Amino acid sequence: MKRKIITALFFILIMSASSQAFSGREKWQFQPEGPATSGIALSGNAIFFGTETGNFYALDKNTGRVIWQLKTENTICGTPSIVGSNVVFAQEDGEIRCVKISDGSSVWSVGGIGGRDERNRDVNDGLSDGTTAGGGMVFVSKADKKLHALRASDGKELWTYTAGSQGLRSAPAYSDGLVFLGEYDGIFSIIDAKTGKRLNGGGAGGAINTPAISGGNVYFSSWDGSINAVKIKDVIPLWDARINDAVSTRPAVGSGLVVVGTGRGAVYALNGNDGSVKWHFSTENGNVSSTPVIADGLVFAGAETGSVLVIDASTGRKISELGDGQGIIGDPAYSEGVLYFGKGTIFAFE
Repeated sequence: MKRKIITALFFILIMSASSQAFSGREKWQFQPEGPATSGIALSGNAIFFGTETGNFYALDKNTGRVIWQLKTENTICGTPSIVGSNVVFAQEDGEIRCVKISDGSSVWSVGGIGGRDERNRDVNDGLSDGTTAGGGMVFVSKADKKLHALRASDGKELWTYTAGSQGLRSAPAYSDGLVFLGEYDGIFSIIDAKTGKRLNGGGAGGAINTPAISGGNVYFSSWDGSINAVKIKDVIPLWDARINDAVSTRPAVGSGLVVVGTGRGAVYALNGNDGSVKWHFSTENGNVSSTPVIADGLVFAGAETGSVLVIDASTGRKISELGDGQGIIGDPAYSEGVLYFGKGTIFAFE
């Protein structure tokens, strides 16, 4: 009995320490040249992001010091993709660049400056979101209504998949040889990554955001207020939830929750098993356009016009507010007890 009591106390202490891993203390801040427009990617001791003015940065994640900076001519969008020793990022003019993580030197580029002659550019070649990588490939959804699959080693196009009449606005997701794609006109597709052929899918009544993959399931949300969970194997629908607001972010999945942000500034946490609403919280800070983060028993959620809210994942209670009120647009990142986010200023809080 004594041993059981000691074991129980030890478990409680461990859980308590874990729940207090994030203190909300500012670790560092960095002022980029122009507001950040991309999400933040992490690799090793570096974070990567891009700005409205075309600057792409690698910062030391511990100090915020610039490791290297690459100047381009167009706004950087979406979240960069880490591919081995390289990082791939997208620009709104349609150019995709792959550079070395170590020093930012070019590996390859396609479209825009690094592709064909500027005088012959396709005006429908632009981007609204970034890239997704997996299986030795890089996937990008362009405004030409096509999903493009590029070979990660050299940027060579392997195949394209043509979407519906209203085109593509969100990056796809990748898992185990499959690409999961949401279209602007509400079509959801599961595509063979090797061939580019549509295998199966579903849909919603509005534009579908980038899906999320977790535990053998795919989760996708839509601007019609729906959130769906589907078992990938045999494509079995698990649940279809509805909320009274347009869902403006991809789902965040973790700790038994599926969390989304909405166009009217709310954050909803759904039960991952059945899709029932566990709690919702209003940020009162405008459209939530960045994907919430679930970590250490907390939900981090920010809007374009405000700071990042720290919310208790189990209760939906606001714990604190981070940042300077400039808001965030791209997806934040969390690693080893530190949250990285920003817009006009990039912050690290621990």
